[in-house]
Amino acid sequence: MKTVKILITVLIVSLTSSCMHKSNTSMDDVLNSKLLVYQISGFDGPKVNINNDSLAQFLTSLYYNVPLTDIETALQWDSETTLNNIDVLIENKLLSKRGDYYQPTLGILTLERGQLLKEEAQKVANIIADSIIKSLPKIQKIHDQTNISNYHDFKELSFFYLSNVLLDNFQIQAMEEGFLNKPRPMRNGSRYYIAIVEDYTDNKTEPYGIYGNQGLFWNDSIGISVYGNKRVKSNVGWDNYEDKEVYVFDKDDTPLVTEKMPTAFLPTLLDLLNDNKSNFESTYQKLNFDKEVTFEEFFIFYYHFVYTVATDILIEKDIIIKPQNSLFYYQIAHKVQ
Repeated sequence: MKTVKILITVLIVSLTSSCMHKSNTSMDDVLNSKLLVYQISGFDGPKVNINNDSLAQFLTSLYYNVPLTDIETALQWDSETTLNNIDVLIENKLLSKRGDYYQPTLGILTLERGQLLKEEAQKVANIIADSIIKSLPKIQKIHDQTNISNYHDFKELSFFYLSNVLLDNFQIQAMEEGFLNKPRPMRNGSRYYIAIVEDYTDNKTEPYGIYGNQGLFWNDSIGISVYGNKRVKSNVGWDNYEDKEVYVFDKDDTPLVTEKMPTAFLPTLLDLLNDNKSNFESTYQKLNFDKEVTFEEFFIFYYHFVYTVATDILIEKDIIIKPQNSLFYYQIAHKVQ
């Protein structure tokens, strides 16, 4: 009985602390926060832009349990505006009414949650990093089949290969289909994942240092993209590829790098994710994301923390060489003949 009492006390303290954290967050805190909206989809997208009309701030305020009257005052909304915005968000399944309160139905990645996700990701990221190291011979062998290998060695391209190709942009759809095996949530006729991410106002990288891929130029034959975590305003000129070194993967290299290489690592990645699924589900519930989104939507954002931490581990081990300014510019054949 003594043990049970101690456990109950700890639980009560934990729940109370969580509620106090939310209730102590004011509208000023929300308005002074740097809130970014991230969407993952194919061609679908939301029919409402929550970057507009302070909708991201509204949803974040509701997450923090800020009273509706305080939100209206701070955002200078009248009751009609509030009701109209609520109706639009509910129609697009970004908000639901539960009893007497409104619950955002998208992920709200606050600074606190983001740091916890990064910590939670450490264990599986270490396992993934170790598996990539073990897979290096077969990945290197594919690199040796490319034309670009005549000009650039494997280590020079390691950031692109071992992070973007094996884990992120050229892998994430196959990972999603093989591990989650469920369609993206349907919201008002569109299927997509979406989250509001809080960032440090003075951050010199993207939130939590997460690596990402972005297209810069496309035509019928080639695409030029950039991969890294410094696609931020303070890094002036990051999106101007014309004055950067762009690594060129020709029409013969492109299928080797964008298809054969990620496919070679996919079975290992899926095994690791399935082995750790119970841990992911535990994190999903522990951080109360289960009150907001499906496990699949939670995981797709959590996975970004996982592969980012795995990448940083490989950088620390000198397996990956980080490019200058943490950005890798590359060209692939858009339409392979």
